[in-house]
Amino acid sequence: MKKQLIYLKVLQIIVDALLILAAFALAYFLRIGFYFSTEFPFQSYFIVALMTLPFTMLFMFFIRAYKLSQQIWSLRHIQRLTFVALENVFLFMILYYFTFREFFSRLILIYLFLLTLALIFIWHNIFRWILKKASSKEVGIYKALIIGTNRPAEAIVRMLISEKSHIKPVAAINAHGGSKKMLHSIPVMGKMNLFEKTIATHDIDIIIQVDHLEQSLNIINYALANNIKYLMPPELLGIFQGHQVIEEVEGMPFLKVHKKKHWWHNIW
Repeated sequence: MKKQLIYLKVLQIIVDALLILAAFALAYFLRIGFYFSTEFPFQSYFIVALMTLPFTMLFMFFIRAYKLSQQIWSLRHIQRLTFVALENVFLFMILYYFTFREFFSRLILIYLFLLTLALIFIWHNIFRWILKKASSKEVGIYKALIIGTNRPAEAIVRMLISEKSHIKPVAAINAHGGSKKMLHSIPVMGKMNLFEKTIATHDIDIIIQVDHLEQSLNIINYALANNIKYLMPPELLGIFQGHQVIEEVEGMPFLKVHKKKHWWHNIW
């Protein structure tokens, strides 16, 4: 990962931790009132909150809540944050019970769940905006080479540019040649004989292959040998409309294709 993106991710993690502690504090004061209760001491409550925090942060890493390219408004990410909020509540409840035996209010747990979910979700939206601003200033971007100049390739380039993604297309290759000199807004460098030269000239970090399936093996081998990330949309294999999913069978990954996708496939 680029150094600038590492710094931004560290910022996101630190703010997440502070917001979780803020959720604990707000839940306490919303339930008790804006004063410190002698019957339910804030100090004891917050000590358990501090004990809970490291486990909640580890859980966020475990469920991949810090993926760089995720969509914040996607059902998958909202599910992740919901699980984080639930884990935070359940772990706090268990730790508090085993530490102090008695708990003051169950309503605090409801406040804690809602505040944790809301604060982290709002912050992740703000952080996504920060990432887009950084990308527009070319801070921490990954330069991408597009293999292919067909309509899907043009759609991918348009999407990455319009979304201000950290993956920035900078050049394209058309293995079969042609008269097209520009792909949306990036230059078409030529045929595959200019593949290695284009990668060196533009300091490519990611290869996105959208066409010329017959060249896949050579491109993948080159990417592996030179530590370059390789991406390929499933449409290149003739798989459309989100029917594909990666599934493990006895620890070995397979590309699974199924015609009908039900709502529970997003959970299991």
